[in-house]
Amino acid sequence: MRLLIPMIALWLCVPGVTRAQTVCPTPWPLEEVLRIGSAETTDLVAGVRDLAIGPDSALYVAQAQVPAVNVFSLDGQLLRQIGRAGRGPGDIEWSAFGLGWIGDTLWVADLNRIQLFTTDERVPDAVIQFYLSIPEEGTQLTPGRMLADGTFVGARQLSDMRAWSSRGDDPGLALRRISRSGEILDTIAIIDWPDNAVANERNPAGWPRVHPLREAALPGLQEYLTALKPDGSAVVQIGQVHEDATPPTFDLLVVSIRGDTLLHRAIDYEPREVTRAMERRLADEYAGWAVGDYTSRRMQLLETTLERQRSAYRRVFWVPENHPPVRKVVAGTDGTIWLLRELREDRVDVWEIYDSEGMLEGSIEIGQGRASTKPWYPRLAILVASRDEVWGATRGELDQPYLHRYRVDRTCAL
Repeated sequence: MRLLIPMIALWLCVPGVTRAQTVCPTPWPLEEVLRIGSAETTDLVAGVRDLAIGPDSALYVAQAQVPAVNVFSLDGQLLRQIGRAGRGPGDIEWSAFGLGWIGDTLWVADLNRIQLFTTDERVPDAVIQFYLSIPEEGTQLTPGRMLADGTFVGARQLSDMRAWSSRGDDPGLALRRISRSGEILDTIAIIDWPDNAVANERNPAGWPRVHPLREAALPGLQEYLTALKPDGSAVVQIGQVHEDATPPTFDLLVVSIRGDTLLHRAIDYEPREVTRAMERRLADEYAGWAVGDYTSRRMQLLETTLERQRSAYRRVFWVPENHPPVRKVVAGTDGTIWLLRELREDRVDVWEIYDSEGMLEGSIEIGQGRASTKPWYPRLAILVASRDEVWGATRGELDQPYLHRYRVDRTCAL
């Protein structure tokens, strides 16, 4: 059965110099054509971390706390599982954190390695594992995602809080291309990294907490405002934000994995102030998350104690004057670029869709659903996107995971 989702609509809207084409005056809705998962089935037993569509048109799904990759048909039938719990070749330790296809090779990333499967889904052709210390950052890199030329980008993990916090004002972070043996080959791009830390009230010397407005929301590359193209050939990122320019702009970049700039376009935007109401709401949500109000792991303490802790987190919370203009980047399978814009007071997510030249084509508004227990996260975790269809993940009221497929209805109803 096909379900029309009235709260999710696609508009082609044209503010600014990049929005000068003729557009359909009526919304273009998304039509839900498939939903996998329910409270009664075990097809999906945990949140979706990543999704790839294979050369066989099957869905390859990585889930949190599931030591396997589930493979579904396009109509939602569970076909098989790849992997099992363990640390040996072909095993998956803890869960798969990422996966994808580069040509005829399936790569699967688990805790600290990537396995490559080509001829046999049970026996990997190669297991890639390295630990690279980046002392000037206070980080460590392990295999993160596979690139089109068979090299890798690293998964960044904090290892030295003192070095991380002493890097200076907005020094940026290098996105490095790494060989199979763990050698740093070159730098693909520099990721603009604004101050996104909130002081740890309970342990001032401990790890800082990430600010809700500047969090690298899963799924994806797990780098701030940077996405890897599905074929591993380039990264798409938001570069510098020029808030004081006339007009204000942000840089939209596409950079090849060899470091060549393929696209650099300045996108006009209108700064949106963080209102007092939004500041109070975010402070309450941040404090509630810190003490476990939104999860089953809530601290077993008296309510008076929990409220004292919430108050402590509210005291250290801060907001920038204006919202960051972009919250997340997704690289489409057809060359499109998807940007999640500012957090709105009504919590309706606005995704803008740009073509490969950085010209705005349209936008999607999503006003229902939740992708995470964190209330500031996107409504829908977009996993795979194109002009024709969108695959995304949500959670139900009982925290059960769902995987959705939407068709973009591009009929213009005049």
